[in-house]
Amino acid sequence: MKKTHKKSLSGFTFIEVLIAITIFVIAAVIAVDLTRGSVRATIDLKEVTTATWLLKKTITELESKVESEGFDKACIKKIEGKFDAPNEKYTWITNCHQIDFKLSQTAAALLGDKADVDIKAADKENQIEKMVLNISSEYISNSMREIHAEVHWIQGKKTKRMVDVTTHVARYDQPLKIPGFGP
Repeated sequence: MKKTHKKSLSGFTFIEVLIAITIFVIAAVIAVDLTRGSVRATIDLKEVTTATWLLKKTITELESKVESEGFDKACIKKIEGKFDAPNEKYTWITNCHQIDFKLSQTAAALLGDKADVDIKAADKENQIEKMVLNISSEYISNSMREIHAEVHWIQGKKTKRMVDVTTHVARYDQPLKIPGFGP
């Protein structure tokens, strides 16, 4: 009797190797793409964080200047500039303007019901309310400023980006002007 030996083949076929290489290449491409996206996101976040820090610094400096120098000297309608190195890619714009408060006579009507008051007394009271509202409106307008600051930069090669903030500053050391009583 003759024995036939079947030779046991061990190893991979060519097709199996090609499939394994293809899977590896696809996984490597995905990993590289994810890493590239992560690096870009980190760079973007760093730029936004820097711009936000510069914005906070700019608005704080302007608020301090308004506080120490007053509205007349520190509150300039529009100023633009560029930050020094290492932040030369960032520019800034600040705006400061008076807020025009106009308290209406309608607000005075909400203060009370005048149905039972005679016409002469109501007219005199109406004039007093109107004068108080006008004086109050003028005082609030003279005591408040709106400050707006923006920081701009170019992200990547051509994407324009911006962060901005608006705040209000009140200085209640302004003179109260009452007609007939002087400043």
